[in-house]
Amino acid sequence: MIQGMHLTSIGDRNVLLEPGEGLDPSRPEACLEPLLDFLQHNNARRLLYDMGDVPVIDQVYYDWLLRLHAVCQISGVELVTVNISPPAAFSLALILNTEPPFTCALDVNQVC
Repeated sequence: MIQGMHLTSIGDRNVLLEPGEGLDPSRPEACLEPLLDFLQHNNARRLLYDMGDVPVIDQVYYDWLLRLHAVCQISGVELVTVNISPPAAFSLALILNTEPPFTCALDVNQVC
């Protein structure tokens, strides 16, 4: 387990990432390398980022998502955020100037 996130291979080369309280989005370098290693070892084609427990998305958290997307993109892994709560979606909408580069889906079942 990587500090602040729980990773699960859920089949069909999909990996589920569930962020926890220990995730520090202001320090992406602390977890991007081990995350990439996990994705490569599981031959992942898609990373499903479960945002169900993320109450709001501020600029720091959005920057974390952008870095995560960049790492996924150079690795050939699609980043899909799922289960974004209405307050988190609203806070994200307030800081966006363009569409996010990652895909958003209602839930895991909509993707798999």
